[in-house]
Amino acid sequence: MEDYTFQLASHDEIPEIVSIYHSLLGMPGCAWSRDYPSKETAKDDVNNNWLYKLKKNGEIIAVVSIGDFDEIGDLSWKPKNPCELARLGVVPAFQKQGIGTIILQHTINTAKALGYDGIRMLVSKTNPIALALYEKNNFERCGEIFRFNIDYYCYQMVF
Repeated sequence: MEDYTFQLASHDEIPEIVSIYHSLLGMPGCAWSRDYPSKETAKDDVNNNWLYKLKKNGEIIAVVSIGDFDEIGDLSWKPKNPCELARLGVVPAFQKQGIGTIILQHTINTAKALGYDGIRMLVSKTNPIALALYEKNNFERCGEIFRFNIDYYCYQMVF
């Protein structure tokens, strides 16, 4: 049986996590660059207990950040106390194996356990893999916005 663990990332894992971010550059629809997400982004997420990792048999295969980033709080959302979801990435060798859904389910369970009543996020309109993942997992598309020089759809889930 495959052994998956989902837990907060640590400072000593930042180089590996940044390497995962960089491994996704150039993938269809990826809105990231060499400058974002960065080592500083990961460090800030670790410092705030926002950065989580999914491990399979001891190896980090996916990462996600959830927390109060206050990057999109100015938009209208149904949840009254949602967390934001950002920087979800699956190591290329583990893509198309359901890992996105696995880390997303862990993320939802963790957000609930932390007392949030929902999740909100922005997803690049040009990222078909991410759009399919969130639609498949019952996130609601609730708007559109141009921010950070990218066209996004707004997605939310209410618990």
